[in-house]
Amino acid sequence: MTQLTISQDIRPISDLKAKGSEIVTQTATTGRPVVLTRHGRSVAVVLAVDDYERLQQAAERGVLVEALREGERDVEAGRTSTHEEVRAKWLVEDSPGR
Repeated sequence: MTQLTISQDIRPISDLKAKGSEIVTQTATTGRPVVLTRHGRSVAVVLAVDDYERLQQAAERGVLVEALREGERDVEAGRTSTHEEVRAKWLVEDSPGR
């Protein structure tokens, strides 16, 4: 995703109704998001689906990386469990009536 061009990529929200197709074409053509404003304040961002999916994937990778780092910190601090301990915990917690 390319950075915003302020003079072209910030538009009033009224443009969404009047020129929605044009906004969608603009995001696809330029590779930049369009920021919609109401009363001079940003209220929404329109971006191409591919860019949105890339952002989601990047966020998911960030969450995964942080979970891995947390796990590594737990191992270094000795906060670990054996397979048997984990299995016993989950079998008890997953039992009916619980």
